[in-house]
Amino acid sequence: QLLDSNQEKNKLEAMKRLFALMTMGRDVSAFFPDVVKNVIVDSMEVKKLVYMYLVTHSEDNQELALLSINSFQKDLKHQSQRVRANAMRAMASLRIPVVMPLIIRALKTVVKDSSSYVRRAAASSIVKIYKNTPEEKELLVGMIAHLLTSREPEVLCSSIYAFSQVCPDRYDLLHEHFRHICELLADFTEWGQIVALDILLRYSRHLHRYHRCS
Repeated sequence: QLLDSNQEKNKLEAMKRLFALMTMGRDVSAFFPDVVKNVIVDSMEVKKLVYMYLVTHSEDNQELALLSINSFQKDLKHQSQRVRANAMRAMASLRIPVVMPLIIRALKTVVKDSSSYVRRAAASSIVKIYKNTPEEKELLVGMIAHLLTSREPEVLCSSIYAFSQVCPDRYDLLHEHFRHICELLADFTEWGQIVALDILLRYSRHLHRYHRCS
């Protein structure tokens, strides 16, 4: 009844109760049809919880989960950067083979988004999508190459992580970005610095062996 309510506060209360049950180990998958209808709500809080629920239970409810794809695609055009980013993260987490082409098409658009916050979400989504569709590696590598040109530390940081997970041996992608990665390294998070330093160290060793052999 709360999920079908016209008031967003009731929907939010319903989602909170569902997640409370989930943390107790209760099976709440039976509520999927009621939850999926709320993917179109405007409330950021409700929408985020709905996304999390759908990602958790979509694999066991694939036919119903397909109903949420149109809403995800609409949210990718939302004026709020947070809505666009959350929509991309949620789509990337769906493990439904039939919608992977749509997800990859959405990713192609999001990697060029005007918001650095959304592009960072795109970079992290690449890793999830690669795990589900390794056959699309070359296409995803091209997106990583594009994101590595970013001058925003948060985007570059996530892009380097994607590089480390998808194509860690493609040192040719780092040649023209090596210097600006070093310049922005101090602005990375501690986790990002660790990932970047590991990659830069391996890149330097590769470059040294290359010149020595030459």
